[in-house]
This record gives sequence, structure tokens and C-alpha cells, in this order.
Amino acid sequence: MRAVNLIPPDARRARAQAGAGLAGGMGGYVLLATLAVAVVMAGVWAMAGRGLSEKQAELARVEQQARAAEAKVASLAPYKRFATLSTSRVETVKGLIDGRFDWSAGLREVARVVPADVDLTSLVGTTSPTSAVEGAGGSGSLRAALPVPAIDLIGCARSQGRVAELLARLRAIDGVQRVTLASSEKSDTASLSDTDCRRTSNMPQFQLTVFFRAQPGIVPSADAQPAPAAPASTASSAGGGK
Repeated sequence: MRAVNLIPPDARRARAQAGAGLAGGMGGYVLLATLAVAVVMAGVWAMAGRGLSEKQAELARVEQQARAAEAKVASLAPYKRFATLSTSRVETVKGLIDGRFDWSAGLREVARVVPADVDLTSLVGTTSPTSAVEGAGGSGSLRAALPVPAIDLIGCARSQGRVAELLARLRAIDGVQRVTLASSEKSDTASLSDTDCRRTSNMPQFQLTVFFRAQPGIVPSADAQPAPAAPASTASSAGGGK
């Protein structure tokens, strides 16, 4: 059985024209959408390019400032070295001043406590146990016992009791941590030599070392090697009276 289209020819033509118009309108919309997307993408690209240019310009300015700062620092380097050297020297001098032993006070206290009837023939003061103690006799070996300022004394007293009294007086000096007696001996015969002050056989000659408390910055380390023939820091000798 053959199909028969009952729609009039005029109606069919109108419907075909309406479909063609609808298809043409959709194509226009698609074209407009495509153009809009292209415009947006172009704008985004332009903004990105402008932002990149600004960042590059900023980077160039920062690099220029960094080069200028490096040049300024290089020009100020001699002043920095001088300031460092000056600070180091000031600290060194300050350490020496702070650590300097007050020999004036130490010797004054020793002179104050030594009895009038005790004769000293040698008084040697040193800040280092590695210093040579010329004329200290047997007390020289005792000097190395402590790495602190010390005074070596050689002299004579009327009796052993006066030697013991002298030791007690020396120990009472402020700042003294130890007084060590090396020897205190009598002689069978009197002597008039400069090194032996015993005028009678009853007078003992003593040798002792007075150790003061440690002072920072003036004493070498305990394992330091002795300096050959190093002069004593403070030395005096007298034959006869104190």
C-alpha cells in the first residue's frame, strides 16, 4: 500500500522555509559565541603580556639596586676591616689591663708583714711559673707548683719561731692562697757573704714562695714550655736590713 502525504503543497513549502530559517539563526549564534571567546582570549593574553613586562621591568630594577649595593659594600670593605682590627686591639688591651697583677699592692703587703728583725737578701716576683727565678735558690723548684703570680723570698730570722711567725703573717695577706717553705736552716759558722745573711749560728736562713690567687689573662697555660732565660717580672735584692 503506497503512503499518501495529505499535507497541502503550500503548507509543506512554508514548513520547509521555517526549518531553513531556524538553521540559519543557530549558525549566527554559534558565530557570535566564537567571536566572543576569541575576544576574551585576546584580552587575557594582552593582560598576561603586560603583567610579564612589568615583572621583567621590576626584576631589572632590583638587579640594578643589588649591583649598586654590592658596589657600595665593596667600597666600604676597608673601613669594615679597620673597625674589626680596632675592636680586636681594644679587647686585647682591655684583657691585659683587667688581668694585670697589682705588684704595687702585693709588694707593699709583703713589706708590711715582714718583721723588722727579719733580713731579706732576695725578693723575686713573677707572673709566670715558666719565668726564670734568678737567685731564688731552692724555692725555684717550688715556683712551678702553681701557674699564678708569686714572690720568692730568701732571708734570715733570729730563730725558727720567727720564721714560723713570718709564714703566718704572709698567709694572712689578702689575695695569698699559699705560702710554701722550701728550707729554713742554721749554719755552724756565721757568714758575712751577700747570699748568706746568718750572722750567728742560731740564725736560720729561709727560702719560701708566696703564691697569690690566679689573675686571668696574664699566666700561660700549665703545659706551656718554659722560656729559656726569661727575665723575672719584678725583682729586687738587698743585703742586710729589710
